Amino acid sequence: MNRCRGLATALVVGALLVPASAFAQTNKDTNATKEAGKNIGLAMMRADTAERNQLYRQALSALEEAFTREADNARVWLIAGQAYAGLREYAKADEAFDKAVELYPDYAEEVEGEREAAWLDGFQAGVELMDQQQYPQALAVLEASHELYPHRPEGLLNIGSIYANTGENDKAAEAFERASAAARGPHREKLDAAGQEQWDKFAEMAELNIAQMTGAQGVEAFQAGDYAAAATAFEKAASMNPHARDYLFNIVQAHYAQATSLEEQRDSSAAAGAASQDAELIGLYEQLRTEIPKVREFDPNNESLLAILARAERRHGELRGDTAAAQQNALRVLEQLQAMSVEIQNLVVQPGEAEATVQGKVMNRTLAAGTPVTVNITLVGKDGQPVGEAKAQVNAGEQQAAVDFEVSTPVTAQVAGWKYTVVN
Repeated sequence: MNRCRGLATALVVGALLVPASAFAQTNKDTNATKEAGKNIGLAMMRADTAERNQLYRQALSALEEAFTREADNARVWLIAGQAYAGLREYAKADEAFDKAVELYPDYAEEVEGEREAAWLDGFQAGVELMDQQQYPQALAVLEASHELYPHRPEGLLNIGSIYANTGENDKAAEAFERASAAARGPHREKLDAAGQEQWDKFAEMAELNIAQMTGAQGVEAFQAGDYAAAATAFEKAASMNPHARDYLFNIVQAHYAQATSLEEQRDSSAAAGAASQDAELIGLYEQLRTEIPKVREFDPNNESLLAILARAERRHGELRGDTAAAQQNALRVLEQLQAMSVEIQNLVVQPGEAEATVQGKVMNRTLAAGTPVTVNITLVGKDGQPVGEAKAQVNAGEQQAAVDFEVSTPVTAQVAGWKYTVVN
C-alpha cells in the first residue's frame, strides 16, 4: 500500500463547539486561559499518550466556566481549539477555531498554523495505524484531520489507498480526485520550489490512481458481463493514462467479448435482425483492427492479440462480403504469429519509492531449449518519457514451457506504463 511519508514532527493543537453569536471582538488572557495554556504546554512535553490526553482534558476543564461566562473572548476558543486538536477531536477543534477567528479576525493566520499542525499530528497517527493494519481507525483519523485542514494532499492519498485496498473503488477515486485538486490548488504557491515539485508528484500519483480506479470499475463491469460498460471504463482510464498497456489491452478484451456475444446472438436469431447485428459486428471488428496494433506497440510478443486480430480480419472481410480479402488478411496475421519465437506472459511492474521490480515469463514457442533470450523493458512516466530501463536475460526452456524472470531497476519518477522488445 502506498503511503505518503517524510513529514517533520510538529506541535499539536485543538478546539470546541458552541453556538455562534454576535459577541464583541475581545481577546484577552484570563486566569482560565492561563491555566488551560499551562496544561497544554505540559501536554506537549509528555511522550506518554495517556498523560498527554489527561493534561489536555485538564485544560478543557479549566475553560469550562469560561465557555459561558467569557463566551465573547476569542482566546478562550483559541486555547480550547488547541486542546481539542491535541485530543484529536477534530470536529470540535474545527468549531472552536472558527469561533476564535469570528470573534477576533487577527487570529486567522495563527489559527491556520494551528490547523496545519493538528493535521500533521493526525496524518502521522493515521500512517502509524496503517502500518499496524488498523485501516478503519486510520481512515477515521485521516478523514477527520483533513476536514480540519483540507489544503494538503498527503492524507487524501492515503485515504484513497485504504479505500482502494478494501475494494471501495468509487470512494477511492473521489479521494484521489480531491488529492489532485489539493496538490494543484492555491496552497501550492505558498511552497518553495522543492515543495512544489513534491506536490506535483503527489498530483501525478493521484491522477494515475484515478485511472487505476476507473480501470477497476471496468474489470467489475467485465466480470458482470456488461462488456459495453467495461469498454467505456477502460477507454476513460486510457484517456487519463494513455501509456498503460493494461487499459488498452482490456479495451481489446471488452470489444472482443462484445463481438463474441453478438456473434452468438446472430447465430441464434432470426434473419430479420441479422443486418443490424452485422453492422454492429463490422464496427466492433474495425475497432479491434485499429486497437490491437496500438497495444502491440507496448506488448509485441502477445499470442492472444494476434489470434484476436486474425479473427477480426477474417470476420470483418466476411461480413463486408469480401471473403478472399478476409482470408488473405487473416493469413498475414497468422504468419506473424507463426514467426513469433517466444511469448512474453504475465508481465507485471511493481513500483517502489526509488526503484521498480519487473516480473514476467518467457514462453518458448519455437526456439531450441537453452537459447538465450533478452527482454528489454522500458518504464515510462505520465508524460510517456522513460523513467527506468530493465533488462531480463533468460535461457529458453523446452518448447511450450515458460521460464520466469524478475529484475529491478531505479526509477526517476512515478511509473505510468511499460513497453518491451525481445532479442533472441
